[in-house]
Amino acid sequence: MVCVLVLTGLAILLSAKTFSSFFDKTGTNLSSWEELLTSFNFWIIVLCTIGVCILVYFMLRRLSFFGKLKHAIKNVWEGILSLRRVRHFPLFIVYTIGIWLCYFLQFYVAMFCFPFTENLNVIAALLMFVVGSIAVVVPTPNGAGPWHFAIITMLTLFGVDRADAGIFALITHGIQTFLLILLGIYAMVVLPFSNNNNKTKAL
Repeated sequence: MVCVLVLTGLAILLSAKTFSSFFDKTGTNLSSWEELLTSFNFWIIVLCTIGVCILVYFMLRRLSFFGKLKHAIKNVWEGILSLRRVRHFPLFIVYTIGIWLCYFLQFYVAMFCFPFTENLNVIAALLMFVVGSIAVVVPTPNGAGPWHFAIITMLTLFGVDRADAGIFALITHGIQTFLLILLGIYAMVVLPFSNNNNKTKAL
């Protein structure tokens, strides 16, 4: 979750021009947004909305599903706090960066396999990668469906035909899923032997 947030912030910083050109093409007037954000009435509405959200929060506390949601958030927070118990924290950071870098490069290299995406730059790849990473939050098998929708939508914004974008999303996601299956089978076979060896060494 932290890595996705960092990548999202990086993508926004590096693609400010892309967002600007996108707003220009869609006819969005950014000056009107500036006027809105500096309007007194706007902030009154914001404060009222916050008040309503707080009221809804206390109302939802009485419902059963709120306890489940609170428990899920607590588990995420405990997972983040568990980083304090990592023995070799610098090495943990290096491995984390390496894993996400390989994950991104797998997606980026796939873009060179198609004539309609090979000319897109690394910033475009980063944008699509971030949007796809956020989309997999939806509880579907390996993000199937939401990931495809996110990637297809982003590719069409970069001028790729929708049919071609669908082909790219289907093949790229299929390769990623196939790799995860292979690594999962490998882990199921190897980990029992590795655990036995560790127990033997401990004795």
